[in-house]
Amino acid sequence: MASKLGVARASVVSAYEHLLAEGYVESRQGSGTFIASSLTGLASRPRQAPRAIRRAVPTSAQAFPEFERPAVQSDARPFNTGRTLIDAHTAETWRKLTHRAVRSLGMNDLGYTDPAGLVELRASICDYLRVARGVRCEPEQVVITAGTQHAIDLAIRVLLVAGDDVWVEDPGYPLTHAQLLLAKVRPRAIPVDAQGLMVDAGRCAAPRARAVFVTPSHQFPTGVPLSMARRMELLAWARKSGAFIVEDDYTSEFRYARRSRA
Repeated sequence: MASKLGVARASVVSAYEHLLAEGYVESRQGSGTFIASSLTGLASRPRQAPRAIRRAVPTSAQAFPEFERPAVQSDARPFNTGRTLIDAHTAETWRKLTHRAVRSLGMNDLGYTDPAGLVELRASICDYLRVARGVRCEPEQVVITAGTQHAIDLAIRVLLVAGDDVWVEDPGYPLTHAQLLLAKVRPRAIPVDAQGLMVDAGRCAAPRARAVFVTPSHQFPTGVPLSMARRMELLAWARKSGAFIVEDDYTSEFRYARRSRA
């Protein structure tokens, strides 16, 4: 493969490792690498670029009477959410990078900026998504938020209207469920098994759902990754029904026992 494409062998090995980690292929000792047997109906590249989704901003895109807030965590209680355990080396690296960034601050960094976020940051995110996820996007399509709740709130206001059915994982992230209730959207609990969200159960419970809120890389709270077969199944359902997939991709970069599935 390296000779045919004229690239380094390490690049080919890295590509195969990514395909294995994401579940597209499976390795059989002594035989080679093959398309994963669990995958069916792989989508081919469209001949024309997909049309941008244009939908009038619904009346729900206004101030909600309430906003679901996570509990403030000011102590070291075990099993708290939203905590990342880092070692001394990681903390020192973060400290050095922070100091370097502060030393390079200019006058433009201390005033008002684009409400979508610094264009340099959004451009860096686009570069990262292209390399790590194969996602092609422009800085104009990226919005920097203050965290998960901010992002979920924006998604609900723009994509949904009161009374819409949406899929949520069961068990799942309680603050997402609470925010949907505040927006008068109807969350439909879809069970999770060892492969993640059960798409067939979602079709039965709410076939006309307008969106699904999912944590595919590291399901909250079970920790299972959404299998590649389920991901393809979820994408096929969303494409056919015109529904939105809202992905909370928290901690997906942390890899311990095995590689994450991007």
